[in-house]
Amino acid sequence: MVKFEYQPWKKIIVHDVVKVPLELLLSTHSIGVPEGGIGRPLTWVEGFLFELVTMPATEDVVREQLDGKVHWSSLSYSILDNYQQSFTMPGNVRIPVINVSDNQVLREMAKWIKESFEKA
Repeated sequence: MVKFEYQPWKKIIVHDVVKVPLELLLSTHSIGVPEGGIGRPLTWVEGFLFELVTMPATEDVVREQLDGKVHWSSLSYSILDNYQQSFTMPGNVRIPVINVSDNQVLREMAKWIKESFEKA
């Protein structure tokens, strides 16, 4: 019989956080996509549209992951109050948006962004 064990991440280390205008975030996901095609998806949680980039799986990064630490190379985000399934860009390029509101870690990330980078 196989045993299963759940081990959530202990720490997520974000090396670069950049707030970008919505149009810029969308356009970067449509660059090079043929007319009528589908661009790379973006992710949405609690008012934030974002893209995160993980670090390459080097020996050091994997060692850290086995210790419960994840490294994100960058986190780019825009404010988008209400979830929208997709955006249509020039050339009829569709950018899908994935709603990850059920993911506890990403909801905590949204709260962290709000508290750390969106202070009024």
